[in-house]
Amino acid sequence: MIRKKLMGKTEYSGKKAAAVIFTGLLLTGLLTGCGMLSTDDIPSPVVGDETKNELPVVYGPGSYDSADTPILVKKDEEKMTLTFFNLDVEKSYTLEYDGTTCFYDRHGSTVSISQINPGDIVDVKFIKDKKHLTEMKLSPSAWTVAETDRYAIDDVKREVTIGEDVYKISKDAVYFSDGNRIAEQDIIPTDKLTFQGIGNKVYSLKVEKGHGYLRLTGHQGFIDGWIEIGYSVIQKVTEDMLITVPEGKYQVKISGSGTVAEKSVVINRNSESSLDFSDVEFAKPKTGKILFSLNPASAKLYVDGEQTNVSEAVELSYGLHQLICKAEGYTTITQYLNVGQPTAGIDITLEKSETDDKDEDSTSSASGTGSATQNSQSTGSSDNTSSGNASTDSTSSGSTSSGSTSSGVATDNTVSESTSAPSDAQTTSTYYKVYIDSPTGAEIYLDGSYVGISPCSFKKAEGLHVLTLSKAGYFTRSYTISVDGDDKDVSFSFADLVKEP
Repeated sequence: MIRKKLMGKTEYSGKKAAAVIFTGLLLTGLLTGCGMLSTDDIPSPVVGDETKNELPVVYGPGSYDSADTPILVKKDEEKMTLTFFNLDVEKSYTLEYDGTTCFYDRHGSTVSISQINPGDIVDVKFIKDKKHLTEMKLSPSAWTVAETDRYAIDDVKREVTIGEDVYKISKDAVYFSDGNRIAEQDIIPTDKLTFQGIGNKVYSLKVEKGHGYLRLTGHQGFIDGWIEIGYSVIQKVTEDMLITVPEGKYQVKISGSGTVAEKSVVINRNSESSLDFSDVEFAKPKTGKILFSLNPASAKLYVDGEQTNVSEAVELSYGLHQLICKAEGYTTITQYLNVGQPTAGIDITLEKSETDDKDEDSTSSASGTGSATQNSQSTGSSDNTSSGNASTDSTSSGSTSSGSTSSGVATDNTVSESTSAPSDAQTTSTYYKVYIDSPTGAEIYLDGSYVGISPCSFKKAEGLHVLTLSKAGYFTRSYTISVDGDDKDVSFSFADLVKEP
């Protein structure tokens, strides 16, 4: 090698000079970012033998020795690391990224790291030994159904119906809320989700709009009345309540003892909000007399859960009341009557059941002018118009009823829990129980109503239920539990609540 000094500068010649020039050009290109160079312009990695003091290893965006299609499960932008979950070996691994790492959307356009989030299925290329990520792209092989509440999850079959399509939920599926992993049970049916999967399998579920909690105080005068939370919840008022509600802003209406009160509330995800009704002045209870006509005549009518004699006018307090009408061989009707004037006549006609399932609920409409018609739709919604002195909002479990208009009428309501008429079996003193074993010392609420301090138990009722755990100084949690119809007791245990900071 020949080294010369010219005008105070050092000039290199020979092989080392060429290497220095090449390294300088390569590093200059890399510092400009992946958007400035195409992968065709980037040479293969320069691998030197460091023991011989040759050139260090330099990797560019086009350099990789490993590739994968995992789920992004964690971003740490401060440490500049990304954690992925491999679907084949069911293990997580972490890679580092830097200014040379390229990020693309599923169409190959350059995006920033902030546009790819935990829960996304991605294609990655990386240098395995160095744990260095060279490229990450939203996988074109994955599909996405974004921000939907039109889904039904079957925990037993491990399936989810999204719209009209049915997908299998992978045993390796991951669940996210606010960028953090959560348990499957943390998702409740009212959450709005984004699903991602490949082929007929779902691998990722992200909560886009979750749920919070509403606690009532000073509401003793409304006990056994009804509370309506926007279009999301209609529920009977009990002494102690902690209601799980989709996050958002709501107008809350509570009625009972002939008095109606309204207040607004904001529900934040995983947080408790409260409404105090102790300032409400109760007027002398007003009542209306309702004359019911049932078809068939053998049908039984239950008002607020109690069988009612309809041979004469039924006196009901002003406000919302639940009606359940059933007859053997007919489809059961569940609806809500808002009494707002002194008198009214309600005709209820049941339709014959094709399956002869006398406990099957349906959506119907009832009119105060002397006629009632069945109006079931596959979407679970119905349009009801009432011109009489009383009105009904007809609903079935999880469906939305809209368009009902009348004096003092509650409209556009969604029932958040399944309701059925009392059965003869319920008169017996023998029944099975659901036991909540842990965590200890937590208040337990079943579908919003208080049942006790854990460990505790309550009467077993088949179906999906929302169980809420609350404890002073700890974050409130809700879980969806599926209770079977077997003739035996069942037990559930949950993780300890997390302490608030």
